[in-house]
Order: sequence, then C-alpha cells, then structure tokens
Amino acid sequence: MKLRHHLTYANVTATLALILALGTGVVYAAVEIGSREIANNGVRTQDLKDRKAVLGEDVKKNSLGSTEINESSLIALFGNQAGDCDPPNSTFINCATESLDLASRSQLLVTATGGFSSEADGASAECEVRVDGEDESLSEVPGENADNTGASATDGFARTLVTDELPPGLHTVALACQQFGGPDARIRRPTIAIIALTAD
Repeated sequence: MKLRHHLTYANVTATLALILALGTGVVYAAVEIGSREIANNGVRTQDLKDRKAVLGEDVKKNSLGSTEINESSLIALFGNQAGDCDPPNSTFINCATESLDLASRSQLLVTATGGFSSEADGASAECEVRVDGEDESLSEVPGENADNTGASATDGFARTLVTDELPPGLHTVALACQQFGGPDARIRRPTIAIIALTAD
C-alpha cells in the first residue's frame, strides 16, 4: 500500500519514457548541442558521416595550409619536348603534343617554346597553341629578316596562356606550326609545359 503513495505522475512518465527509449533504441536530446558542449578535439574523423560533414563554407578562409591539404592533389604537371619540326607551307602540323587526363575541372597554364632556324634570310613560320584541336588567340611568327632585326626576326619564341576551365577527362595540348612560302624554316626543340590548376 505504501508503494502506491510513492507513485506520482512524474515517476510514471519518466519510467515510460525510459522503457520507450530502451525498447526502440532511440535517444532524444531535448537540448541543442553547441560548441560549448563539445570538448576541444572531441569530434574526430570517424565521427563524421561519409567525410561530408565539413564543407568549404564551414572552414575559415585561408586557415588551411600544406599540412592539412595535399597540394599535389590541386596541381598536376605535364610536359613534352619533341625533336626538330619541319612544318610544310601553309598547313599547320603539330610539332609537339601533350595528352593529359584531368581528374577534375581544371584550368591549364600552358607555356610553349621553340627555336627557329632557316636555310636563308626571309624564311618565316607561324606557331600557335591548340587545346583539344581549337587554336587559342594570338600566335607567334618567328622568322628572319635580311639583317635579323624586326618584330618577326626572332630565333626563338615563347607563348604562355591560361585556358578557360576544362571538364574532367582526356585533353590534348599541341604546339602547331606552319611555314610561309620562301626558304625552308624549322622549329627547333618545340616544347610544351603545362600546369593544371584544379578548380574543384
């Protein structure tokens, strides 16, 4: 009889809540958990679901460095140096080509270089960088004048460009050259160097 005197509404409610929680395996937090309730270093990698719990917007800008980020995952290097190239008249051919397989969206920093030689004064050529078969703006026109001076009288050239963002997958970068009519012109040691900068 004394037991009944100790049963209260609060006792019964608390007991039922405990039974329900144990029976269903559900735990309910009545209070929102904030940063004050979490001890420093209390949340570990294995506590985060599928490594997707922390996003870029959750990280303070410029707070991560080389110790937190594998920088090689953000930058990839490619390059190719070919043998001397003898382009035909008025027809572009690829003097140096590099294929790259991008793992994610990237921009390319491309540098193309080459030397120029000819059999006689007055020879000239035109070289351009092509990405996936499409020529980029601005081309180089190496050549030789009689006195080896002037804007087109160069014995070598360099062309640097930054591409638009490219999708993941296989891409080709080429240094394409052609010769203009006149003495035979050759492109010496055409070279392509590429830095792929991950955009993701």
